[in-house]
Amino acid sequence: MGITVFVFDEHVAPAKADYGEWVGSEIAAAPKGGWDKPESSAPRLQKWFSDMCKAFPSIGDAHADDPYGTEYCFYRNVIDVIFASSVGEEGILEAWRIAEKHGLRLLVGDELLPRAAPRGERDFHISVLDGRKSKSGVSCNVCFVVFDPEFSHVSPTNARKWVLEQLEAKPWTNDQSILMGDRLRRWNDQLAARNLDPLISERRFYRELIFIRVDKKNGSSMISPMMELSHRLDLPLEVYVDLS
Repeated sequence: MGITVFVFDEHVAPAKADYGEWVGSEIAAAPKGGWDKPESSAPRLQKWFSDMCKAFPSIGDAHADDPYGTEYCFYRNVIDVIFASSVGEEGILEAWRIAEKHGLRLLVGDELLPRAAPRGERDFHISVLDGRKSKSGVSCNVCFVVFDPEFSHVSPTNARKWVLEQLEAKPWTNDQSILMGDRLRRWNDQLAARNLDPLISERRFYRELIFIRVDKKNGSSMISPMMELSHRLDLPLEVYVDLS
């Protein structure tokens, strides 16, 4: 698995925002089809990418065996970055220093890094790299819900309300045969092919939607593949943080 980092402009986020939840909502609300284009992001983020790709080129521009080849997904106020694990520490440090230069912030897992990047090679601690014990017995979580609007007949403005109503009131099962429509089945099959099951703590199938829960520490690693599959099959995706 790679190491996922979100580079974002905190100045456009709401005051006192939960940045993890805000980043998830920015990605979920992004227009389809632009996630692989740097110009989809705001100018400040584009400048960050222009500097960053000198050392960590986009995976499509790097040799297949180059560990520095990096996956980037571009959204208006966020860039989602996945480094190869072997260069994760180096990548985070480089991204952090360039983010400081351009007045941007980094979110790694559920950890917001300070504005000022460290000057030494390893005078910092990051939980994703070093591990961290939970401070309580309750695990924070990120939940993803993908649904087929052809069967749900729900408008984008009412999607979140509709999803929460389905989760609360409708029956669910572990049997994917309950799913209505070929697109939801294909989405589930393609997700399974990516071998992400070790990151998933709960999966539910409803007639019109699929619900997936992961620990918050794994949420950032799941967002890119979930979004990419949803865009590919033109299925809406809703993201929730700490959903009971």
